[in-house]
Amino acid sequence: MILIMKRLTVLLFILILCSCGGNGSSQDSEPKMSEKAKILYEKAEKKVSYVETRICQLNKGTDGQQLIKLLTDARNLEYHFDSTGMNRAAIEKCKALQVKIIKVQEEAVATAESFLLQSKVPVFQGKDFLIEKMTEYPVYLEKGDVLYYEVQLQNAVSVKLYNMDARSIVKSYNKTYVNDSLTIAYPGIYLFEIKPQTPQYVSVEIAYKTDDLDRLYNPKYVRTETVSCSKGDFRAYSIKGVKLQNLFEEPRKFTLRSQLKSAVSGSSIALVPISVPSGATDVLYSMRIATSEQDNSSDGDFHKGISVRYNQIKFLGLPLYERNQGSGLLKMLLDDNRPLREEDAYCNMYLFRSQSEAKKFQDRTDTASSLKYDVDYSTVGTQSCNGRIPVNGASRLYLGFENVRVRYTNYLWVEAVAVIPVTEYYRTVYTIN
Repeated sequence: MILIMKRLTVLLFILILCSCGGNGSSQDSEPKMSEKAKILYEKAEKKVSYVETRICQLNKGTDGQQLIKLLTDARNLEYHFDSTGMNRAAIEKCKALQVKIIKVQEEAVATAESFLLQSKVPVFQGKDFLIEKMTEYPVYLEKGDVLYYEVQLQNAVSVKLYNMDARSIVKSYNKTYVNDSLTIAYPGIYLFEIKPQTPQYVSVEIAYKTDDLDRLYNPKYVRTETVSCSKGDFRAYSIKGVKLQNLFEEPRKFTLRSQLKSAVSGSSIALVPISVPSGATDVLYSMRIATSEQDNSSDGDFHKGISVRYNQIKFLGLPLYERNQGSGLLKMLLDDNRPLREEDAYCNMYLFRSQSEAKKFQDRTDTASSLKYDVDYSTVGTQSCNGRIPVNGASRLYLGFENVRVRYTNYLWVEAVAVIPVTEYYRTVYTIN
């Protein structure tokens, strides 16, 4: 910008030297111009004088916002004039003001830059705000930069400064008040970390100084990304998550004949045994009931759908796993992966935890209503739906389905996924944007 301004200054001087008067009044020594031209000149001159005064008033205590305002006002300085009716003295006077504007702009930039180099570049400022978990503040620094940081806490907690490129701790504290600085020996991404054990209020101020003007005009920002990692990786942290294990290679499909038709051929019932993997706490199921035996494009996508949604949720900072029915992760997974529903298609579903009771249902030795089934997780007259069944330590579960419709056949697709709690490990990757 300064180079352009200097070129403009030289150009304007050349124009002044090469210009000549336009009429007989050019011989006059006193500037002559129209009233309108005079008003425009005085208005521009006043703005220039105002910026000049503010430049002289700058000191070490001038904050960044004031410097920005000054530079903005200097940049907006401009003056154009119409030489019609002016004598030579007036024209030269107007051109001199144009030259002065460029000089004032150059002075404003040079002065502001000198103060900027003496000022701290803020990274983060916050007073008396609540933190409940590990909080991080990344910043890119060059060799020779000086990092300043001040932290006030209610209770003594771990406060660390990392060189993320070297994967090393530069400084470490465990106190209620930290006020320190660091001259940067190697360029790279540095990370300031506060790790409270319990929620508490803190005040944080982080800033740095640099002697590189290009850093001020073209700062480098740090981009963050959360990625999966192994337990022993640098700054790995654990999250309680789940493994979603598909229990059927493909949907279990059944024809539930009507009560009338089943009396002649086929069956109005179906039994689906489920082998529960070791460590599983819940089984998620999806059942689609239809009046047509035609497959749907979504059949077989239950495991894929909840897996995709799970990966989306866990990077949103939401609780990953709760065992409470009706809340938490599993409810969100089920709500977002509901099967297609037909109003005219419905059946009864029974959950058997006993193999012997399930066999009685399959063999039709007793009516379903007389058998011992888990009433909390059985449904009568249900349409297409999905749901959650707590395993309660069982190795096998049995889902019994019954078409109670007298005249109409139903078609059934069943999918199931086991929920196995696991500990997952992640770390944050920092790169220059």
